[in-house]
Amino acid sequence: MKLAAQVRLAPGRSISEKVAFLAEVGFEAVELQSDAACAVDEYRSALQAAGISALSMCPVDRGLDLVCDQFTQRRRIQRTFRILDACNELGVKTLISVPIRGSLPVSTAAEDEKDSYVYALEQLAPAAESAGVTIVVEPLNRYETHLVNTLADGCAIARRVGSPAVKVLADIFHMNIEETDLTGSIRATGEWIGHVHLADNHRAQPGTGSIEFADVFTALRDIAYAGSAALECRLRGDPAQALTESINYLVSARGEFD
Repeated sequence: MKLAAQVRLAPGRSISEKVAFLAEVGFEAVELQSDAACAVDEYRSALQAAGISALSMCPVDRGLDLVCDQFTQRRRIQRTFRILDACNELGVKTLISVPIRGSLPVSTAAEDEKDSYVYALEQLAPAAESAGVTIVVEPLNRYETHLVNTLADGCAIARRVGSPAVKVLADIFHMNIEETDLTGSIRATGEWIGHVHLADNHRAQPGTGSIEFADVFTALRDIAYAGSAALECRLRGDPAQALTESINYLVSARGEFD
């Protein structure tokens, strides 16, 4: 399992400086945001120069949330097709999908919203399969969304889509709020986990809060998880020092991981 960090977290005035910093301090991969689709050549050059891979891509704003009115959904599906093309060009293997943040302006039944999300993923899944990209459904905590909160919720969506290109994301910060047994939910979800986000209980970098990440990695090892785990968090203190200390902590917590 490779340890990654989102490029946006790194110090530096350019993409190449940020990517180079993450490689230098020991991150084994990076996570991009979806705006990278507008700068493919720049990101490709930065990745090649630093000798590091981009393994995942995260939506930069709500413009990729797929639970919305039908007109907006059609536009967002088309935008997601273009982002899948960018993933293919950059060698990105995982695209993160957040169903909805907040709620729709018009009251809609949750089951209808889930049906709408499944429909959108069904439209995208064949293209993802062709590109060799896995779309992972990201459950968020109850204070950020009402629709998909737990790994079980995400798995229910993925099962309905029925594509090998649709799985679920395990975000440790959100799970710490929503799951009654954080590591138990990882083991119960098993092969449906396609990506992992790392942040401590207060959403800052791992190693500065109360979550025992060694236990998290043990659970991932128990399910033979073969994907990556990316730092998606706020940074406390100087960014360079925070990232350096956090990757050292995570490498130690991970231990040997075949």
